[in-house]
Amino acid sequence: MSAGGIGFAIFLVTVGMSWQAGTYDAWIDTATGLMSGHAQVQHPAYFDNPEMRHNLAEGSDLTRRLEGVPGVVAVAPRAEAFALVSAEERSFGAMVMGVDPVRDAALSDLSTHLAAGEYLPRPDSALVGTALATNLGIELGDEIVVLGSAAEGGVGALVSRVDGLFETGRAEVDRSVLQIGLAAMQAGFDLGDAVHRVVIKTRDARGVTDMRATLEAAMPAGGRLLDWNELLPELEQAIQIDRATAAMTYWLLLLVVAMSVVNAFIMTVFERTREFGMLLAIGMRPNAIIAMLTIEALCVWAMGTIIGIALCLAVVMPLSAVGIDISGIEGMDAMVGQLMMPERLYPALNVEVLVESPGWMLLGTLIAALIPAFRVRRMAVVEALREEE
Repeated sequence: MSAGGIGFAIFLVTVGMSWQAGTYDAWIDTATGLMSGHAQVQHPAYFDNPEMRHNLAEGSDLTRRLEGVPGVVAVAPRAEAFALVSAEERSFGAMVMGVDPVRDAALSDLSTHLAAGEYLPRPDSALVGTALATNLGIELGDEIVVLGSAAEGGVGALVSRVDGLFETGRAEVDRSVLQIGLAAMQAGFDLGDAVHRVVIKTRDARGVTDMRATLEAAMPAGGRLLDWNELLPELEQAIQIDRATAAMTYWLLLLVVAMSVVNAFIMTVFERTREFGMLLAIGMRPNAIIAMLTIEALCVWAMGTIIGIALCLAVVMPLSAVGIDISGIEGMDAMVGQLMMPERLYPALNVEVLVESPGWMLLGTLIAALIPAFRVRRMAVVEALREEE
């Protein structure tokens, strides 16, 4: 019974932790995949004060150097400006982003959310959010005028034709973002080869921290590297809060199982009092009996751990390959669309998951074996021999 309880607890905790890890990976991929990427190189002052003058002078060279860093999957340079977008008599403020269509499509999911048209097919093309297009009263093929401050303090201006409309489901993006070709943006705002961000996508978002030194070595002097934790601090906070909440549930489950194991060993000592009395009578030391109880506890823990991990692997390994379709779950289909969550979630099994819960159960099991040991130390041989089976 004790081994079964330990195995069941380990199974529930490891499966739960694996599911959480997979969910967090989906959160990170969803949040970073739209525009921010896994990391960015910026001018040191741009993140806190995003002005046109805070740019990186040699954007093309920096992009090529970062593309050569091992572990980097895609790199996309971007120039940005807060500008006034006009169409006939209507004008609205927007974030204008100059992008390399090929590089940005390999890094950002924005091109996959086309509501109409194409993704920047020509140098003078514009991709506009549907809400911004509605506010401006424009359709595919219409011309828009963008006015803002140029890099040297003058007036930046350009004319683009709307060749695509996108809709992400995020109102703040759909009503305020406009993408145009990087070359057109640099020419219209006198940027030359300068960019404001060089966005990086790596093989593993969680491994960006380990790559930091390598990425910084490829950066120009004075550049600033920001990973997704710094770019999206609210995402990391949400993960930490969710992890802490789940940890409380896991701790309660492990505590309940540990208490049941303690109870089982206490009952074992009471039921085997006569046996222990006989062992003491023939000269066995109390410490040897305690060691025997400890070995029994370790065997129970080992059997429970093997059962729990075997069940976990049997469940998680197939699901990590095929995933779990959440779009068909009632109530989840709307969330998939609105939050741009992936349709399938993949549990993520790692060494931490397989070690953490068995480790805590080992500690609980050893404590469970030691608590009854105090009774063995105080046990009187004559009284123990008189104990009825």
